[in-house]
Amino acid sequence: MGIIFERQINGPSTHAVVIGVGAYSHLLGGDGDLFPGHESMGQLTSPPQSAYDFATWLINKYRNPAKPLASLELLVSDAQSTGFTLPDGQVKPVDQANMNNVKKAVLDWIDRGNTNVEHFMIFYFCGHGIASGLLTSLLLEDFGERHDSPLMQAIDFQEFYLGMDKCKARQQCYFIDACRAASPTLIESSGFKGDPIIYGSVRHSDLGSRRAPIYYSTVAGSRAYGRTGAPSLFTEALLKALDGAGSDDVDGDWRVDTDTLNRGIDYILTRMIGEDLQIDQVSPVCELTRFTFHHLDGRPIVPVTIGCEPHTANEKANLSYSNPAGQKMIRPAVKPAPWDVYLEEGNYQFYADFPGGEFHNNNEGRYIRPPFRPVQIPV
Repeated sequence: MGIIFERQINGPSTHAVVIGVGAYSHLLGGDGDLFPGHESMGQLTSPPQSAYDFATWLINKYRNPAKPLASLELLVSDAQSTGFTLPDGQVKPVDQANMNNVKKAVLDWIDRGNTNVEHFMIFYFCGHGIASGLLTSLLLEDFGERHDSPLMQAIDFQEFYLGMDKCKARQQCYFIDACRAASPTLIESSGFKGDPIIYGSVRHSDLGSRRAPIYYSTVAGSRAYGRTGAPSLFTEALLKALDGAGSDDVDGDWRVDTDTLNRGIDYILTRMIGEDLQIDQVSPVCELTRFTFHHLDGRPIVPVTIGCEPHTANEKANLSYSNPAGQKMIRPAVKPAPWDVYLEEGNYQFYADFPGGEFHNNNEGRYIRPPFRPVQIPV
């Protein structure tokens, strides 16, 4: 149940569970009895696409020679679901992300983690979340099924995270792409925050220290933002960071470590939001420790911002750049804003040309490398 990818690995390996909840039976627009305490929450289209995109990245791009991907559980609640297509073209059915299915998948995932202390565990959730202070509950498809006990179909994330210290695998990563805004349902729940799936313990594990950072899409008390039919802002930033903006070559090759990943996510999320005053989303990371998450298979892709100094010249400049192979790329249209591009690591030449002669033509050579590079051409 839930497994879409599995292979036998003798030795340390990576095991992932990916959950995306877009269809909620008992929230606004759902196909079940409406939960009276819905708090204006309804159906979502971004979480299913976010979960599919992250699962696709894990299968197609994830590289960790010391701990290759051995299993992937995928659970998605989506009104438009057509299954998940593997690289060989095979279409796998995907289980719905209700409480029963998720609990079974997560417990199976934990059992795999208990087979080797060297295993690496990845947990990803995208969907509705509610909070009370620092406590967060992750809402599954059947949340609100019982009007008197709606949180029976939610995950108590903090208790779940504490419980995972009992899992033998000592390397774990958590990606929580959900709102963390204060909720009357959670505040009035008399301490019950949902099903933790695995309960925590006041006793420190005798398995040794756990390295288990939590990457949240937003700070406590705030909202996270999705886009209709597209991955969420956080998940897109996460995937771009994994493709290069979150990498470094301090160990000799290009790797994404857990600390550089955080730096890449933060920069790209800020870049994506830009000047939009309607969106206030900051991605924090908790329990951060450093270890290697992913090895790049090639050169990193780096976010680059190309503009003029002074910035008022941007609206008159023909901006362009030459890549290491000597090919020249020209900005399609003149705009007041700088030109945002993503480039492979390497040496580039950047140009600002002015047909009207109001500013001076100029060019700058730059070495482009992660996490990002602003290029300001003096004109």
